[in-house]
Amino acid sequence: MAPLGFTKPIKQDDPRLKGHETVYQPSRGGHFPQQQKPVPGTPQKTNGQS
Repeated sequence: MAPLGFTKPIKQDDPRLKGHETVYQPSRGGHFPQQQKPVPGTPQKTNGQS
């Protein structure tokens, strides 16, 4: 029986896995989604205060 309905091993660049990437974080006890990192050169969001 194939796990999750896949009949062959899944390649890492398979488009069906897009958006489901995780990172193992032992301090948190498992796999969690990657945290978004800011892109250099883009303006930071402000909370509306001057």
